[in-house]
Parts: sequence; C-alpha cells; structure tokens
Amino acid sequence: MANLRRSRLVQSDLLDAPAPTRPGGRRWSLALGAVTAVLLALAWFDGGQEPLHPIAQDIAVPGQAQ
Repeated sequence: MANLRRSRLVQSDLLDAPAPTRPGGRRWSLALGAVTAVLLALAWFDGGQEPLHPIAQDIAVPGQAQ
C-alpha cells in the first residue's frame, strides 16, 4: 500500500526548494493589470470637471414687491 502522507519539510529543505507557482498566475496578473489600466484611463478621460453654467430663469421670491 502506498504512503499517502506528505513528507515533512525541514528548514534546510525550505531554503533550497523553489517557491510553488500556479500555472497561469502570470497571465491573470497581466489581465488584471490591463483591466485596471483601461479603467484608470477611462476615469481620467471622462472624469474632468465641466464649467459652471449660469441659470437663465427668473425665480419668484416670496415677499418681493412686484
């Protein structure tokens, strides 16, 4: 019967072993960075302030003599 338990790592094994990586992790990072850049560019382009427009209507004020 096969041993299904993981072997225990000692500190020297941790220093020599490369860090575990997920396949496709770099692709997701690049995609997330691209989406973030597009959203920031859209916010910069569309997020400018508009000049103030004067109100062109007369307003009736109560108590004012006519």
